[in-house]
Amino acid sequence: MSKFGGGRWVKTHPNNVHTFGALEPVMSILDVRGFALHDMFLIGFNDNCGSIVLPTESRAEEAAAALEPAYKTEVELMGVRDGEEVWATEYTRRAADGTTPPAFINNLTLKDGRQVIKDGRWVR
Repeated sequence: MSKFGGGRWVKTHPNNVHTFGALEPVMSILDVRGFALHDMFLIGFNDNCGSIVLPTESRAEEAAAALEPAYKTEVELMGVRDGEEVWATEYTRRAADGTTPPAFINNLTLKDGRQVIKDGRWVR
C-alpha cells in the first residue's frame, strides 16, 4: 500500500496508513469497531463519503462490516497494480432513518456523451 502514499495532499500515519481528506472521524469509527488500522489508503473530502483502498478482499469486507450500519458500504475490486489486486470499500453516511442522502452532484454527463458520475459515484 505504500505505493499509494506520498504527495502534497496525502497525509501519512503510522502502520502504512495514508489519508486524503479530513478522515479522522472515519478512522476513529474503524478503530473503535475493532478494525486494524494498517496498510490502507482512505480517500474522501470529509467523513460523509469516500473509499478505503485495501490490499485484500477480506480486509475490504472487514472495513465494510466495521462501518455498518452508520454507513452504506460496497466492496469492489478496483483492479490490479503491479500484479497485485487492489480492493476498495466505498462508504456513504446514512441518515438517522437509514437512508443515504443524495450526493452533491448526482449525475454528470460530458459534452461528448460520456457519463462520468452516476448516482453520486464516479463511473469506471
